[in-house]
Amino acid sequence: MKVLIVHNHYGGYAIGGEAMVMKAEAELLRLHGHEVSLYERTNAEIEMRNLLGKIKAFCSISWSREGYRDVANEIRRLKPDIIHVHNYKFLLSPSIFGAAKDLGVPTVLTLHNYRLACPNGQFLRNGRICEDCLRGFPYRMLFYRCSSQNVIKNAAQFYLFWGTRRKKMLTPWVDAYIALSEFGKSRFVDVGLPFEKVFVKPNFIEEPLTVPESSNVNGGAIFIGRLSKEKGVDVLIDAWRGINYPLKVVGNGPLFPLLCQHNGSQVEFAGGLSHKVVIDQIAKADFLVFPSVGYEGFGLTLIEAMALGKPVIATDLGPRREMVRDGYNGFLYAPNDVQALRAKVRMMIENADLREMMGRNAREFYRTHYTPEINYKQLVHIYQKAITFNKMH
Repeated sequence: MKVLIVHNHYGGYAIGGEAMVMKAEAELLRLHGHEVSLYERTNAEIEMRNLLGKIKAFCSISWSREGYRDVANEIRRLKPDIIHVHNYKFLLSPSIFGAAKDLGVPTVLTLHNYRLACPNGQFLRNGRICEDCLRGFPYRMLFYRCSSQNVIKNAAQFYLFWGTRRKKMLTPWVDAYIALSEFGKSRFVDVGLPFEKVFVKPNFIEEPLTVPESSNVNGGAIFIGRLSKEKGVDVLIDAWRGINYPLKVVGNGPLFPLLCQHNGSQVEFAGGLSHKVVIDQIAKADFLVFPSVGYEGFGLTLIEAMALGKPVIATDLGPRREMVRDGYNGFLYAPNDVQALRAKVRMMIENADLREMMGRNAREFYRTHYTPEINYKQLVHIYQKAITFNKMH
């Protein structure tokens, strides 16, 4: 099968979560004998344009003639059997699906976030869950600036969201959507996507190079993520007061100065680390804490911890319940509940045998849900369904 993978990077070509998944899937397809081509653009190109060029790019956010033309040219040149889009915001725009449809090529869109259902893609406003735009009109986002405090960027998000909703969530052009969880699928179906076109396929990770024989390595707890309100790291630091157990905080973000002032002696701020070092730090830890107060699309760090045989403490929100089975491979707790988080942490610390058992279960959960081989079968099945839908319409 000849696959054209399309991705619009948010800025530069730096590897973010979506780009990592995109490249991992491309390599997975190649390993199974498929011919894979990548077409990548970046929003950094917009910043390099003059004022007129930037205005033109803004006006083309919901349907770009340039994006249509460029992807159409790639289709004619490569003659793919299917096109898999990971992101089209802002430069390429939804017009790329129109190009594929006009040239008779089936398309698949991975829904890495909730952008088709929520303008900021997170269902968050001021650090709290917000679903006001799920079924209603999204004009309130212009007032609340849910996507960005920058007026122009916020307006751009609204323009893209409203334009996409007016185009019936791209359903006339997209043959299959990939949601990362059953929870995500339910939200997209609620907003109008056809149930039969939305398929659940989580992300995957490669088998870790080394898997500890025991999760009871006395390495403390670890948090990995952006140090910002929506990640719940402030709740975590608050809950850690009075806990005599090491916590390593990996990441950078706007809350860094404030958190450093209030942390206890058991909390170590490691800053940003390379992915390789992060994996090594997870392997040395006893368990991972995932205190995000948002739904999240999919937490890669959760399955990284599971693959390494580490149990997880996570907020009971969004797709986490599908990934963390309370008492089996980790613990769940109510978001923003400091006392509940502290209680779960103490249970994990004080019960080494339980922690080790949950670590083994976490490892097994990874092996049965998130390996490359399982993911490949799911992906090819979705491609086949997309080709069938395309022929029918």
